[in-house]
Formats: sequence, C-alpha cells, structure tokens
Amino acid sequence: MKTNQPRQWNYDYSRTLWMKMYLAEPDFENRRSRVFITFEQALEIIRVVDNLTQGIEKIVYLVGWQGLGHDDCYPEMEVVNEALKRACDATARDSLFWLFEEAKKYHTVISFHGNLADAYRDTPCFPELAATNSVVNDKYGKPAVIEVFNGRDAFKVSYKGYYESGLFQKNWDRFCAATPVREAGTVHLDNFCIAQSLNPYTSVEDEDEARNKMLDYILSLGIDVTTEYTYRELEWRADSPEHPIRPHLYASAVDPLPESSFEKAPLRTLGRIPASWWTSGMTADDCMRIPPKIYSGHLTDPKLLAAFYGAMHGEDIWRDHGNDAKDWAPSFLREFCLLQLPYFYLNRFRRLAIKEENDAYVVTFSGGVVSRGENGQITQNGIVLKDGGDVLLPLDDDCQTFIAYSENGRSGAWNIPDAAFAQANVYDITPEGNRFRCQTNVTNGKIELNLAAGHAVAVCAVH
Repeated sequence: MKTNQPRQWNYDYSRTLWMKMYLAEPDFENRRSRVFITFEQALEIIRVVDNLTQGIEKIVYLVGWQGLGHDDCYPEMEVVNEALKRACDATARDSLFWLFEEAKKYHTVISFHGNLADAYRDTPCFPELAATNSVVNDKYGKPAVIEVFNGRDAFKVSYKGYYESGLFQKNWDRFCAATPVREAGTVHLDNFCIAQSLNPYTSVEDEDEARNKMLDYILSLGIDVTTEYTYRELEWRADSPEHPIRPHLYASAVDPLPESSFEKAPLRTLGRIPASWWTSGMTADDCMRIPPKIYSGHLTDPKLLAAFYGAMHGEDIWRDHGNDAKDWAPSFLREFCLLQLPYFYLNRFRRLAIKEENDAYVVTFSGGVVSRGENGQITQNGIVLKDGGDVLLPLDDDCQTFIAYSENGRSGAWNIPDAAFAQANVYDITPEGNRFRCQTNVTNGKIELNLAAGHAVAVCAVH
C-alpha cells in the first residue's frame, strides 16, 4: 500500500487520510487497562470509515496499544496491551497482527502511536537510562521529574544520551520485532520535543543533532515518522515561554530565562518528518513556501486553517461519540466533507499568493482556484465549489468520483465543472456502504442534487 513519492516518504500525507484511534489508558491504581476500543471493535470502525470515505487510502495510528494503555512503558514499545485482545487468540500480539492484516481489506494501514520523549521509573530500561544520562538531569546530575501523567512522575529523555548509549537502537529494534511497523512503513511519535539536560549540560543543538540521528535511523528501516507538533526550538525553550519545563527546571540554570517567539526558531525536523498532528509552529509564509507534499497536517492557527484546511483527526470523534456508528458517523462525515475533502482538493494545486482581508486570509492557487477563509468559500475560475457548509468536490485525480455534502440542506443546481463525464450515478453515503439513489445528467458543468441537512452523496461517472 506504499506509494512512490518524490522524496523519501512512503505515503503522500497531503493526500492520505491519516488518523489516531484511542484504544485504552492505564488505571494504575487498580493495575488494569481502561479500554475504550478493542482490536475487534477497531476493525468495525475501520470498516465503516472505509464506506464513508469511498475506499480511499488511510492510515490509523493506534493509541494505547502497549502496556496498560496510553502513556505507559515509554520510551520502550514492545509489550502489546492484553486487555485489547480477541477471545479467540492466544495473545494480544496475535490479535494485533490479525487487525493489521484485516484492515488491509478496508484500504487501511494499521500503525502505532509511540513516544521517545517521555520516560517512567517503572519502565524496565529506566535504570540504564539514568546510568547513561539518557534522561534529562537537574543541576545535581539526578533525573529531573518534569511532569506528572496518570499519577506517575514523568521524566524527559535526553536524545543525546539515549542515542550515544546505544539504548535507542536496542529499544527501537525490539519494537520493530514485536510489531508490523516496518511493513506499515509509518509510525507516529508523540511530543518529540527537545528537552535540555543541566548536568551534564546539553545544548538545544546537541539534542537536535541526536534527534536527527534517531530519525535517520528510523527512516533507514523504511519507516516514515509523523509526529505531534511542528518543532521550532530555541535554547531553554525561549520559543515557548509557557512550556512547563521552563519554570520547573530551566529557571534553576539561568536567570532571567530568555524569551523569544517561535518564528525565530528554525523548522528543525523539516525534511525528516512529513506530517504533524498539530502544525502549531507554521506561519502564513511557511504555508506558502513549503508544499504540503513535503510537510502537512492540521493547522492550529484558525485563520490559516480556514483558508488552507487541514488533516482531520478522527480520534476525538470516537472519544466523544463512542463506538456505535449511528452515533459517530454523522460527525465523521461532516468533518471529512468540510475539512479533509477541501484539504485534499487544494493540495492538488500550487500555492501562488496570500493576502489578508477582513481579518481572514484569501489564498490563490494554480488552476484559477481561490480559497476565502472569511466565508469558507472555494472557487475555481469564479465558479463556487464550496460555500460554507455546502461542498461538491472531486475525490480522485481523474475526476470520476465526487462527494457532495450539505450541512443545513440544499436543493437545486450544484457546480461540477471538473466532471469528466456527462452522466452520473448518485449514491447516498451510509455507514453500510453506498445506496443507489438515481442516475442523472451533468449539463453545462452543473448537476441537480437534493441533499437533506447533514447528508452526503457520491457522484460517480457513468461511461
């Protein structure tokens, strides 16, 4: 399922639906896993998502697949969460590999959410981490507690020590042996931020160099790395004055703490990470000069998101609405049609110009395409393709399949100028698959459609 890209990536993340799925979290007090989605339930969700998205290529990163769930075991990732297994399987690892294979039937690559930045005292390799200065130390040379997750002290990994000690490669190779991550060809590493150690001191450049070596090793195994943030970092996290590590640890090393803005920091992982969950460090200029095929994700600046759109997350939908498709499918369909579909469409074109109007961005693309953030409108040579909550856009490059959606309901003529056909079959999009509605004509770049509120249809070529 890998695709050939102009760079080293296995997937074009600007044209692939990639999401996280939150399976479980630890209940350390009772030494159990609090399960939200089992491996078996995950496959059912993936089946429905495939129906809703018309069989496009997808990646699902499993969260909480290891240990007792999310934020357990790190930086080690090799013990599969037994609470998620199928009753018919001997081990959870068997169930994990079953899910990996079955998901292929639904055009979905299963991969893994992990973390190389955090460490916990009850992790088996922690004594070796501490002994090799592979965790961030305080000014006395002792491992520094940075935050508290799930009621446990959390330490930060010093990438310099972790890489130079050989522990990183040893742990990563065990992760690869325990899971099908190399076949997946992609992995999601959360919160891959730099944390400097005080004793022995490591600079932000030391940590960045080591992180790059870690990324290069993973890439050498044929695995893309997606991650949580856009990493623009300065010494002592001056780029992020609100970062919790600053008052907790760095204040003991330097007074006063320097302050700056993220715009002054380099995009340190550009060229090694093709996509991020939150592209929080992106500016308007970055969006114009960096093609989404090179770096993409979900823009956190609402003004930029309104004009460029971005990758939907999926994870929050199942967490908010549960596992029953009748409860989550309407929200999923809305977000896919109004956020992901326009993102796919705009990513086909070169970004030519950006300007600000009425405290919103207007972006001009090649092909006569213009996106206006103020009213959520996308036009092509003046023809409206998306107008707020109404959208009709092609799903495929050949313009043989289109998706139409209306948030509040709309009847009448819809513009479809790119249709490469004169007749179309129209299907209602449902969790159980497409349901034939009618056959109709495309006349002078328009098609008649009647959509109820929150409804979507697939418009497919008839030849």
